[in-house]
Amino acid sequence: MEYPEIEVGSVIRSLTQYSREQQRLALEDYYLPNAYFVHPFCRVPSFGNYSIPFTNTVVNSRRFLFFVYQWYRILSPEIKLDINSTSFDKKTNLLYVTLHQTFTLWIVPFSLWQANVKLVTVLELERLPVDKNHKPINDRETPVPADDDLRLTHQPPKLYFIKGQEDHYHVEDFLKFIAPWGASLLWKAWQLYATFVCMVGVALLRIPILLFRERVLGLDSSAIKKMQ
Repeated sequence: MEYPEIEVGSVIRSLTQYSREQQRLALEDYYLPNAYFVHPFCRVPSFGNYSIPFTNTVVNSRRFLFFVYQWYRILSPEIKLDINSTSFDKKTNLLYVTLHQTFTLWIVPFSLWQANVKLVTVLELERLPVDKNHKPINDRETPVPADDDLRLTHQPPKLYFIKGQEDHYHVEDFLKFIAPWGASLLWKAWQLYATFVCMVGVALLRIPILLFRERVLGLDSSAIKKMQ
């Protein structure tokens, strides 16, 4: 990608809404072979090309990521997705994408198993020189001659590639995937209960805890004292 904030939308749609072949091409074009993936329900650690013994098969973490996205499409062939915002932090090479998606499990009739969720996807990018086919160049395979003047040497263009992906959900949102019929409401009820416990704790226990910390333990309690 040359302009990650603009181009990432088409990458995400290729992976989540388009065909198997478009998924494969998107991964090969935009993800590094050793790309990692972190999600509340699965994880693909980063590893490079590995030859399986006694076969001609070479695997890497990007290939496993392809299986993850394929299974995602098999479970929910009709994904509705809206990208709300993108923000690229050039200092850390992190691209933040906020989006809404509707995941519908096809084997459940009448769309009864449907998860309408919001998430933030964090993509770790790496800017690398590319060849004429826009594929990353391995600098170790193209050494620069010792007598070469770098000022006169043609420098290949550089593009951003996805080094890793992390998907972040609120608890109430990822619960919708496993129990769409009210689990998120139970979680919200728990959150409200926890807020009530905070209020009661401050009202009933602030003074006893303050006195115990100061008079028994000899600790500073300025953080919980009443403002003067």
